Amino acid sequence: MPARFNFDRVADVYEETRRLPPLVLEGLAEQVAEAFGGGRVFDAGAGTGRYARALADRGLQVVGLDLSRKMLERARGRGLDRLAQGELTQLPFRDGTFDHAIAIHILHLVPEWQAMVRELVRVTRTYVASTRETHEPHIRPSYDEKVGRPERPKAGIDAEDLAGRVSPVLRFPRITFVERQNAESYLDLLAKKTFSSQWDVPDEVHDRAMRELRADLAGKSWNLKRTWELVVWRAEDLRTL
Repeated sequence: MPARFNFDRVADVYEETRRLPPLVLEGLAEQVAEAFGGGRVFDAGAGTGRYARALADRGLQVVGLDLSRKMLERARGRGLDRLAQGELTQLPFRDGTFDHAIAIHILHLVPEWQAMVRELVRVTRTYVASTRETHEPHIRPSYDEKVGRPERPKAGIDAEDLAGRVSPVLRFPRITFVERQNAESYLDLLAKKTFSSQWDVPDEVHDRAMRELRADLAGKSWNLKRTWELVVWRAEDLRTL
């Protein structure tokens, strides 16, 4: 994974900037537990350990790996101790070590995503799960357009695109959460370049875009609809990639 996607730089604010409502986290964890049934689970890109903790609380044996040392420190603060630092394209595990794997909010960050998937299915015997997430409406497309990116750059592949290449065996009912979003609070996060797709935007381009966005959206708020869908593949099916 390229160094720019090492999340050490945002480990202290990750929970704030990628906020996951507790009811959504619990709902997704229940779906994963239902799909897997039990066993040993590999959490690819474990980050701060939100999903690993929720699955461990449901009796699954979870081992997490992440490139970021600081993110793993946060995960250890949740009482998780089966953690390793390393590259997702070169996993330090033997073939078939795990029954299942989760790769949540990580596939789109890995340029060598095919190598990552090959490694996932090498160490996993049964199921691999990921999530598809959407936001309606969202400020980000306006930011991307203003910095000269009509479409947000995607280093890897997202769950929906992967499902288009390999048919999943399960799609769980979508979980939807609606909340009031204030433009200023989100613009403050954008201004600090807290999202990985912003990290290579030149400062002068970024600053100009932020001035324009603040002028366009001053004092505005709206109902933000966020939707998550858990998608599950058989590991053997992903070996066709």
